[in-house]
Amino acid sequence: MSTLALDHLPVRRRGFFRPVVEFLDGVALALAMAHRYDVLSRLPNDQLAARGIRREDIPRIVVNGVYDA
Repeated sequence: MSTLALDHLPVRRRGFFRPVVEFLDGVALALAMAHRYDVLSRLPNDQLAARGIRREDIPRIVVNGVYDA
């Protein structure tokens, strides 16, 4: 049996401001992904290799949240 580890559990919001809060959550997620991509893409190939990452894997790693930079 495997377990699933999440950074945070999804929160079900109700109310008038729910769409605004969900939009802002999406913006925050997009900014975090952009930051991870920038950090990883600036590393030279030898430092990426030391982390077990190939340059062509950076977009997949950022989108899937596999690596925290």
